[in-house]
Amino acid sequence: MKIVPITIEPMRPIETEDSMLSFVGQVAGECYNSSKDVDKCIQRALNCIKRGHHSPWEHVNITLKCTVDRGVSHALVRHRHCAFQQSSTIYQKFNELVVIEPNALSDSLAEQIEQEYKWHIEEGMKPSEARDVLPNCLATNLIITTNIRQWMYMIQRRCGPGDSENMHYWCQKTREWFALYYPKVLAAFDEWYASHPL
Repeated sequence: MKIVPITIEPMRPIETEDSMLSFVGQVAGECYNSSKDVDKCIQRALNCIKRGHHSPWEHVNITLKCTVDRGVSHALVRHRHCAFQQSSTIYQKFNELVVIEPNALSDSLAEQIEQEYKWHIEEGMKPSEARDVLPNCLATNLIITTNIRQWMYMIQRRCGPGDSENMHYWCQKTREWFALYYPKVLAAFDEWYASHPL
């Protein structure tokens, strides 16, 4: 058995925060034929967040590759404003059990599951059938593409008490990624959600 952490990485080139803010500010100003001045557009984009006018943020998509457990992936794919691609247990054969930490598997149970899965494959069972013995903590790659508004919503929604520790960790890692590349955007949405909790 191999244990891996939850990870987040971009799948496309990352644009600068100011170019993103300028673009969103232009989108937001289109209704009023507002100034296209970069500084004014940046301020307009941030003001949209403060006023709760979040629809201009639906015009910017971010694609992230997330390594999570299948329990986290089952919850994330419920967000319908996202496009998803996921590692398949139907078409892939696993030579070794790769799980996300933390998980509830003991080493002996993990070894037993791994042996059971391999036995089914060796006996000619299709991966789509042998996968039934795989645990929910199995690591999976999940590529998520969605807009900024939805990313910010998911980060807020999925850190509630009803979600798992691993989902909370996914929120933390995703939040850290946005803090690294888009700190002004994250801070503005955090301020909005602090005064408008879900």
